[in-house]
Amino acid sequence: MMNILIISKYFYPRNSIASFRINAFAKYIRNAGHSVTVIAEGDQDMDTEWNGCKVSYVKNKIMTVSYLRDKIKRRKRWTVRRITASLLNRIFLDYNLFWGFRVFKKANKLFKENRYDVVLSSYMPISPHLAALNLQLVGHKFFWIADMRDEMSKHPYFSKKYKSAYIAIYERLFLKNADLVLSVSKPILDDFRKMHSSSNYLEVRNGYDYEEVYDVNFQSKFTMGYIGQFYDKIKPDNWFHAFSELISEGRIPKDSIIKIIGNNMKIKIPDNIINNVFEIESVPHDEAIRISTTEVDVLVMIHPLGRKGVYSGKIFDYLATNKPILALYDPDDVVGDLLRETRAGFTVKESDIEGIKSMILKCYSIWKNREVLPRDWNKIKQCRRFNQTKILLDYLSEHLPNQ
Repeated sequence: MMNILIISKYFYPRNSIASFRINAFAKYIRNAGHSVTVIAEGDQDMDTEWNGCKVSYVKNKIMTVSYLRDKIKRRKRWTVRRITASLLNRIFLDYNLFWGFRVFKKANKLFKENRYDVVLSSYMPISPHLAALNLQLVGHKFFWIADMRDEMSKHPYFSKKYKSAYIAIYERLFLKNADLVLSVSKPILDDFRKMHSSSNYLEVRNGYDYEEVYDVNFQSKFTMGYIGQFYDKIKPDNWFHAFSELISEGRIPKDSIIKIIGNNMKIKIPDNIINNVFEIESVPHDEAIRISTTEVDVLVMIHPLGRKGVYSGKIFDYLATNKPILALYDPDDVVGDLLRETRAGFTVKESDIEGIKSMILKCYSIWKNREVLPRDWNKIKQCRRFNQTKILLDYLSEHLPNQ
């Protein structure tokens, strides 16, 4: 039996892909018979239990979880907290710096009370990795797993100055000192290998954590759905454009529907489909799954060309719904490969308006004829979070045989 410490900003009950990933690691490692302790961010300092795991919540005194959720406070242009967070970001790259120091103190205390065989820290932010690195520096011995999830210095949304002068320095430190580096896709891991080839790397994807839905219900009106937020370059503009043209051309019914669930960014809707698009506020994850399986006919995901290796957590939730997936993605990237392997949907470039129209028409035909795609359920089931966590457990079993 291994004694494992997980350090992550994101954990239950936060409603995010980052949290669901760490929730799964904790739950399924514990279910495999190992002892699991989690240190995560919370609104107050508190020790508790979750699914048999010990959990220590550590308050972020600069920006608490509830403060960030408070929409009224978020609209204030300047507050002491916001000014402090901005300064910490500019000077140290991370407003979680003080929280990370408190996390390290908590972890150091736990190490003095227990022996941990494995520490798994999760980026981003950098604070969990820094806490693990500092545990090494003060002399604690353990197998360090650095869960990167996404890119660090290769992330396209960071400025060149930020990437070259700051984050790459931390990145090299983490890659050099970690015993194992995780990420969600092979292209992202390949970029890490280029930076530090001697490290050990393992692909552990995100996944879904609910029972597969085999029964298919069809809506009375052709309904497309998008669950999640739009941000940066991820926008529905070309999807809306293609949809509005199909409505104007009479190629899909005028009462066809688009549902957007959980988006906070203002979106531009063409005038001729203003009554076709319904925006629904953010809902708990379980409710989002219910909507996916019972209230839409096609599930849409969007990502522009340029960034490789991005699955997006929603694809795994979509896979097990038995609804066609329409991915406005690079057909030659990981999402295109996965949809072809599982036969769960279609991929078209986000910039290809005519291609998007063609794929919408294909999905409309499936709805109109009450067809069901011939999914490869065996391949889809490999995307269960349980099976993805097993990849990590099998690795540890092989490389830590005496634990």
